[in-house]
Amino acid sequence: VPKIVDHEERRRQLALAVWQVVRERGVEGASLRSVARQAGWSHSSVQHYFSSQGELLEFAMRVIYDATESRIAALAPPDDPREAARALLELLLPLDAEARTANEVWVAFLSRALVDAGARKLNAEGDRYLAELFRATLRDLADAGHLAPGADVDLEADRLHALFDGLCLHVVTAPDRMPPARVRELYEHHLNTLIRP
Repeated sequence: VPKIVDHEERRRQLALAVWQVVRERGVEGASLRSVARQAGWSHSSVQHYFSSQGELLEFAMRVIYDATESRIAALAPPDDPREAARALLELLLPLDAEARTANEVWVAFLSRALVDAGARKLNAEGDRYLAELFRATLRDLADAGHLAPGADVDLEADRLHALFDGLCLHVVTAPDRMPPARVRELYEHHLNTLIRP
């Protein structure tokens, strides 16, 4: 009986290997050969799925994006839009091992987005997804009458997005200065400036 190969599972194994290599050696260290070694595969096996480092890195980021969307879809948000906003930020910010890994790889991947069109396109797609997510969250707050008087939903969504990106960057690059308790304090403070008392 021929062995049945689960190609999608093998590609996900490779994505895990990419993340590990990127976390240890950076994006430039994630060559097809080094990822193959990390995954315990032959170089030719990796080349069967990906013809270049760029393809491999973009796939690994796509897996992170898909996992993040799955986590959000599985979230059972509280009925109160204020608590739903808090729950969303708690889920997305690098406060647990899964979100931390995702953000470490994202920060490393950003440098590639500056010089590679495919990486730039993928990063822009993730950015648009988060922008709309934050905008929808603030719309829910506004529709429920919880936003502070005079708050501009679009402006505040962009401000929340900028705070989120900044917090992610600081948690990954300066974890001693930005421990989870401080992250929570900052996002709570920010939400309190937006939410009607």
